[in-house]
Amino acid sequence: MFEKIAKGIYMLRTDERVCSTIYMLDGGKKGKAIIDSGDGKVQLDFEPKMCILTHGHYDHTKGVKGGWKDVYLHAEEKPDAPYVFVPANAKPLGWKEKKFGEFELEIFHTPGHTMGSVCIFERKSGILFSGDTKFAGGEHGRTDLQGDDGLMQQSLGLIEKIPYKLLCPGHDEIEEREK
Repeated sequence: MFEKIAKGIYMLRTDERVCSTIYMLDGGKKGKAIIDSGDGKVQLDFEPKMCILTHGHYDHTKGVKGGWKDVYLHAEEKPDAPYVFVPANAKPLGWKEKKFGEFELEIFHTPGHTMGSVCIFERKSGILFSGDTKFAGGEHGRTDLQGDDGLMQQSLGLIEKIPYKLLCPGHDEIEEREK
């Protein structure tokens, strides 16, 4: 089901373009964390100890189950915006750095696709989970639903300053960074 992309880091893609890729961090005794939960059609065989949502579009958030305790979404996400589903148990993403097992996560607020979009950088592996802010090949997420072109350009500029080695977007292929 999940495909290994780095030590302790896995991804699950479906054939459905609408469903986001779900990334899993295996924190050993700490448990498993996921980045994005998909559209709810994919059933996980575990309960994540933590779920970070890159933004509020339903194809990234509808997979969240009501019993999950640590679900995080940026506070600037607009619950009444088109295609947004904010899980009832989502907490505001109020931290910029967090350790989870051996993983060192850093959050970057990257508005543009939505006002609450974030990217998650795992420092040790150099992996950037970019949600729908940046895709392989230099493409970026659409801004015509509740986004902003100017903010998207600023966020893409911020991403270029992050020393990532591997881009893991919410849809599309993963991509090694050109040197």
